[in-house]
Amino acid sequence: MRFEIHQEGVTRLTGLRNAGGDWRWELLDDDNCVVASGQGYRTRAECVHAVDVLKATAAGTQVVNRD
Repeated sequence: MRFEIHQEGVTRLTGLRNAGGDWRWELLDDDNCVVASGQGYRTRAECVHAVDVLKATAAGTQVVNRD
């Protein structure tokens, strides 16, 4: 398993407005299948921080069923 961090491409919507360009993470298994992915982050540092938090806390995280 590994985390991959990448920046989405920027799409110009109008002459003044852009969409995309945000940073995202994906957790991939050994077969390169996406197991989980994160929301868009404004900066690479925010995205890396989210991955670091996941890595530090995932093993002890409680699973709660919501029925």
